[in-house]
Amino acid sequence: MSGTNIRGMGILPMFLLLPFLALPGCDSEPATLAGIQTTAATSRTQAATALRNAFYAKTITANGAINLAHARFDTAGTSAPPTAADINFAGAVLDFIAQCEPDIDKKVLNEFFWMRIGTLAANAAAAAEKSGDTPLARSVVLAGPARWQTDIYWRQCPSHDAFASIILFKSDEGALALQRLQDRPDLADEVVQAKTMIEQEMRRGKGKKN
Repeated sequence: MSGTNIRGMGILPMFLLLPFLALPGCDSEPATLAGIQTTAATSRTQAATALRNAFYAKTITANGAINLAHARFDTAGTSAPPTAADINFAGAVLDFIAQCEPDIDKKVLNEFFWMRIGTLAANAAAAAEKSGDTPLARSVVLAGPARWQTDIYWRQCPSHDAFASIILFKSDEGALALQRLQDRPDLADEVVQAKTMIEQEMRRGKGKKN
């Protein structure tokens, strides 16, 4: 693994990292989200539940939650990297979106929305892996509704594609790391490199659960 270069992780297109201008559901949304963000420091599950409850109570919006989660990963020019609490909040937002997707306004669920979900998973996982926490990275790298994981997304974000399989391999899920790439013959060079590395390591007996 030491020779693997994950290009672009943490340097995703800036327009995807900037907050999307969306009107809050009500004036209390910022305070509600801030409180839930604090909860995520101790429990991702409780934070996801709180987000879901607030969404159905119409005190927060899906975009509002996504905006706040993304904001912590736009750390260009700052010295403070995202914390585990920030990553857990991103995970809670991804979990909440997965739970509430059927009830989110269909006009919100456009291609840009799903791109932001995917890049949130990418940025959170990259931050977790950079901190040395592969299990945390695994918990977010493919989190959220499966709907964002399209060929279009992977073509636009090949670094996330390669990184996702590498995180699966490092989590002893090498077979799954390769399986997710098998039906996509048009792979970017960095994804092919990751796939080749995983195949080589698998032949050495690595990346398999005991």
